[in-house]
Amino acid sequence: MAGPFRPASAPEDLPTYYHDLGDENVQHCFRNFDLDRNFDQFDRQTRNPRSSNFCLDFGEDDAYCAFDLDARSYSRLLSSPRPQHLHTRWINIWLPYNQKDLIRTLARHFDFTPRLLGTMRSDPVPPRSQSLHKKKSSSTLRSRLSHKSNKSESIKARAREANQASLDSEESIGMSEMMHSTQLEMVRDLNHYQLVDDVWHWSTVDWGRRFVSIGYNSLHNVRTKQVDEGPEDADRSQDMPHGKRVWNWLLLCEDKTVISISEDPFPFNDDLRAQDLKTLYTTRRNLVNVFRQLTKAPTPLGDAALQQLPIRQRVGNSDEETAHRPTDAPGLLFYYLFEDWGTTFNLISRRQHGYAAELDRLRQEMLVKANLTHVDQLHHIGCQLAVLKRVYQSYELIIERVLKKQEATLASLKNSHIMASDQSLASSIPGVGSQGPTMPEADSLLGVSLSSAARVRFERLKDRILLYALSEIQECLDQKDSLVMMNFNLIAIKESFSVERLTWVTLLLAKITILFTPVTLMTGYFSIQFKNTEFEIRSYWWAFAIVFGLSLGLLFLFSFFSGTFEGKIITRSWSRIAYDVSRRWWAHRKKRGKVL
Repeated sequence: MAGPFRPASAPEDLPTYYHDLGDENVQHCFRNFDLDRNFDQFDRQTRNPRSSNFCLDFGEDDAYCAFDLDARSYSRLLSSPRPQHLHTRWINIWLPYNQKDLIRTLARHFDFTPRLLGTMRSDPVPPRSQSLHKKKSSSTLRSRLSHKSNKSESIKARAREANQASLDSEESIGMSEMMHSTQLEMVRDLNHYQLVDDVWHWSTVDWGRRFVSIGYNSLHNVRTKQVDEGPEDADRSQDMPHGKRVWNWLLLCEDKTVISISEDPFPFNDDLRAQDLKTLYTTRRNLVNVFRQLTKAPTPLGDAALQQLPIRQRVGNSDEETAHRPTDAPGLLFYYLFEDWGTTFNLISRRQHGYAAELDRLRQEMLVKANLTHVDQLHHIGCQLAVLKRVYQSYELIIERVLKKQEATLASLKNSHIMASDQSLASSIPGVGSQGPTMPEADSLLGVSLSSAARVRFERLKDRILLYALSEIQECLDQKDSLVMMNFNLIAIKESFSVERLTWVTLLLAKITILFTPVTLMTGYFSIQFKNTEFEIRSYWWAFAIVFGLSLGLLFLFSFFSGTFEGKIITRSWSRIAYDVSRRWWAHRKKRGKVL
């Protein structure tokens, strides 16, 4: 990890709390967050891809911030109780794989579970191109080793025959080592970031005596180029939503500390391009907005209505509201870090962007010319929408589990020696009751309770997810299904037009055949050499005219009464049309006669 970020300005007068810690980095890095010059430097650091962490202590009147502290400085900050006027602390970590000591320090202080600590300290998964390169290099190395072993195999053949018994035992030892290495490879394959990359709707909610933790994937509407290595990767990229996935941890601790840990979007890319920087800024947009709302200095877009957050910025100062601000601030900070509504709005709800526009474009293309490629495109869109649906359902489950109250059970009251609020008479008699230390019932429950201000906002977010995300996704899925049926119907209509065209050609050829078949027979008759019979040219043409006229008249009558006149298949025959026309004419004449 890089050294701590120290502002260019001279050290300021800090509260005695920071001086009493006896840490040089704390004294030189912490600055007044409400001053314009300090906030401008800190705001730039939030958008710096090399920033690793920051700590922000704030209250109603004062706020102090520091960037890029080490694990030892955080250990001293956590071990010393904060003053009452700095009631809330926000610790943010951007590069968790480079700050494992810091995460372990937080885990020891707040008593994380071993699995939670291990997943937070997971190493990033290398790109598939690098993994394929490693496989190729390892296969090349194995081939070289096998080539060398083949040369020496003839020399060692006699020794193998002589020491067969010892080799059998060595072979068994080798098999056990191979099984052990295979188990290690299986454990390595169960990487946390590989899991969340394969299952986008993966989420977790953990409770401890001193914390509540949530982990989830956040999706950002950024077009990224997929580097595929084969057909399977191409199919997977088409079935996953467009955008950038970033894993996040959020923890609310009992001492009013909020911890946020974000996955590095580009862990193996040191030199970020302009497109990568744009993606990084997009993934940090919500965090930067929350960071800006915690200062009382002028901020960019400070007057935007949708950017205002009621954490430190308040309108009124009533006694009832002021009394609850210290207890509401941690829960509100925890909520607004989770609620990235702008990303959801850009990804799903905006009609001019996203899947609704893509479905409308496919519909217009189908009306021009429908083909089976549209069905394949709709299939991939349906897969992407299904992934998005599961992602937002996981958000809904997270909210339900965070809002769920942890109830004390009879087993916890008995087996853990927890005494309820209304203790029985028997438990108060000396010598009667369970042995061992006892504690109040409230102290035995897992998790950290949210304030009412945060709970009502979580419930509102749940309603928004149902109304504006899941309903929009379901509507797009229904539209996708209808477009699939529409595509097949248009293809069927196109085929029916082709059949009608073929039928018209067939009828035309049949009518030409019917018209000229009698003439052909007559011509054959005149070409026969009969005895004592001679045909004249004049008689041939008279016969030709009569036969051709009769054939044309019969063909006209056939077409007229069969409804295939002019070679087209019509719904009503000409006789039926003539009958309807004559009926309307007769009715019009009778009506005109009555009028006259």
